[in-house]
Amino acid sequence: MGIWRFTCFSLLFGFFLSSFSEFTGGAELNVAVEEGTIIHINTGAGINTQCEVCISQVCQSSVILRNNTSLNFSCSQPEDVFIVQIITDIGELSVKMKSNIEPKEHHAFQKFNRTFTWNLKSPAMWTAYFKFSTGLRQIQPTDSCPDKHVYTITSKNVSVGSFCHNGAITGVEVNNVGKLSLEVSGGQPLDMKDIVVSLGFAIYCLAVFEVVLPEKSSIQDLFTPNTFPENTETIWRFTMPKVYYIDFHIISYTVPTCLQPERIPKMRYNRKNKKQLVKPLNVTQPLAETGDIMLLIKNCEISRSDPPSEDLMVHFQISSIKRKTGQCKRKLPENETLQIRVVKKDPKSPCVLKLDSDAMDTVTIASGDYYDIESFDCSKDELELTVNKIIECEEWRNCVSTPFNITFNYKEICIPVALKTMTWHLHGPQNSSVELQSPTGGLRYCLPEDKYNSILLLNVSHDNPAITVGQFCPKGTIEKIQICESKIAVTASVTSLNDQNLATELFLTYSFTEDISEHYIFTVAPKMDNPTVLATPAWPSGMKPSSNVSWIINMEPQLKSNLKFMNVSQPECIEVYTNIAVQTILPQTMVYSTKKDENINDVLVPESFYLNMTNCKSPTGNFRAMMEIRLQSNKNKLLGIILSIVGIMLMIITAVVIWIVLRKKKRNKAPPVSVYNPNAFLPGLHGIPKSQEEEDPHSYVYIDDTLVYSHLLDKEAENEQCKDESGPPLPDRPVSKGESLVTKGNALVYGELYGYTQGQSTTSGSPKSPIKTSEDEACETKLCEREESP
Repeated sequence: MGIWRFTCFSLLFGFFLSSFSEFTGGAELNVAVEEGTIIHINTGAGINTQCEVCISQVCQSSVILRNNTSLNFSCSQPEDVFIVQIITDIGELSVKMKSNIEPKEHHAFQKFNRTFTWNLKSPAMWTAYFKFSTGLRQIQPTDSCPDKHVYTITSKNVSVGSFCHNGAITGVEVNNVGKLSLEVSGGQPLDMKDIVVSLGFAIYCLAVFEVVLPEKSSIQDLFTPNTFPENTETIWRFTMPKVYYIDFHIISYTVPTCLQPERIPKMRYNRKNKKQLVKPLNVTQPLAETGDIMLLIKNCEISRSDPPSEDLMVHFQISSIKRKTGQCKRKLPENETLQIRVVKKDPKSPCVLKLDSDAMDTVTIASGDYYDIESFDCSKDELELTVNKIIECEEWRNCVSTPFNITFNYKEICIPVALKTMTWHLHGPQNSSVELQSPTGGLRYCLPEDKYNSILLLNVSHDNPAITVGQFCPKGTIEKIQICESKIAVTASVTSLNDQNLATELFLTYSFTEDISEHYIFTVAPKMDNPTVLATPAWPSGMKPSSNVSWIINMEPQLKSNLKFMNVSQPECIEVYTNIAVQTILPQTMVYSTKKDENINDVLVPESFYLNMTNCKSPTGNFRAMMEIRLQSNKNKLLGIILSIVGIMLMIITAVVIWIVLRKKKRNKAPPVSVYNPNAFLPGLHGIPKSQEEEDPHSYVYIDDTLVYSHLLDKEAENEQCKDESGPPLPDRPVSKGESLVTKGNALVYGELYGYTQGQSTTSGSPKSPIKTSEDEACETKLCEREESP
């Protein structure tokens, strides 16, 4: 019975003690403290409580444990009040020593917020180098980590940053006195990754961060030390994967007031095998960088102003991604006066444009420059390429009126973007004019108010000052543009970025000529199918004061034109008024001319004509005009042309018919032909005559002498009186066999013998004339005169 009573009493007393202990903080905690480690148990900042920690029935608000100790708390939930700090002194590192930091979990404090701290000291001229196996990610000091583990690294009592697990920072190097802290939230078991600490070479900065970017797209946030000391420097070393590009962006920053304004903090980038880049904090930082990079930020000497200036703080971001790249390395020819500009249209675009490894929104290169242009993730809509080319010809002997082509060899430039705009600056000799022609089918006006149906626009203007002549498109009725100016500019641009043929097409030919009488002359050949629109120079603006313009309108003869003035704006003139005149070319006849305050009417012009316009000297307002030409068939002129052609054809047909009839009649009326045989035997002239068998086939047995000598027989009466006075009679000779006489009278024989008939000789040599008396000459004279008379 006594034993039972004692047992019940013991159970009741134990239950009472247990309830009291829970009310006063629970069971007693046994804490093991390792050598070189001390444990601080303190109340959290800003907490006002009556809870205390008790050791050997001595209770106080904080304790320091250096040895194994048992303790308890005077409250039921001390983890909400107290913070546990476990501090380990690693001591001075040696050159050959590498220490693994392996914190030991104290299960007695697992419900408490606890901080593990390792104090390091390295010899002079050496540094403490922390190597993190899984890498760290930097955060703001006020941020937390998902796994409730936050690392803090301190150098010379200055926090250089706070970090979480799983990041790109693989190592941190601090000066000879360093400290590493790990904060673990209450209730979270310790999960510390391996950390190796060793000695590093001396540095002359606050800290050096080793950042190894992963081989995947990533974004890393980095911060300068929370309290950045004066005249100190922090360094980041970035190791890049080979196929990735890194961009730097400044998210936010504050700068102090420096004693020397020129020493205001800047971002300095050291790149392998490239020049150093120095960027102020308020400009675009390097983009699309490859290879290892070192970034340095140094604080200045701060002015002691009142109120105090802000501390230096820079929050910057790096991103590494794979990019689509385009690159062009070349030297722009020195013998061509070129200027090339590549413009990034949207500065906020992810597209990156670089010249010689420097990122910029506008790249400009000139003749003779060696350039290395790169583009990253740039579409054809994000970059614009413009080219300016100067073509000079200062002396006439080098630039006679021979046309030259306006072209540009785009392929030699190898810029990885589409050519948007090309401008040629044509500079001719002094007091010269410029002629422009299109070898691809003429030009036409492309007015700003019209919807362009052309992918190409040509803007023609004076080069200095920039006075617009007009805006034109290919394929039109303007055959030639003449400008009384030695320096003009022609700008070709595309209306759609889908077309990239601007550089491969032949736009215009140009030539320099002597001055022309008008400021502008346009030669136009309208077509029947479409109306032709004309506009004054600089449309929709007005013409220059005292300037004039002429259009030469060439038409086919069978056409006439209806000239319609669609939009005319007249200024107020003080002296000479504006003038609009229409005049035919051949003959030069005035068809239409305007007068002051006169309404302008449409004009029907029957043939090719001039259209002339002149602005007044000091206009108030703009003088401008837009016209339209529509061609019509000229029926009267066409009928005249048709009748003329028909008349000419009838004349030709009649002449051919008459020629055929006459030719036919001539063939049907062939007269008898007798042939004189020169082989006829005459005394003293020939040898033995031929026999009949040897007779010439072209000789006839009988010749009708009247057919050959009839004109002589008419003169027989006159010849009779000359017979007595003629030479001696020919001797009688019998006719040989087979021979016939060829003469009929003595006069004919006489003539044949002595060669007087028709003044010709029957011998091959010169005739031997007999001695003549005066009577003979008189008779002969009468005979000749009679022969010559019709």
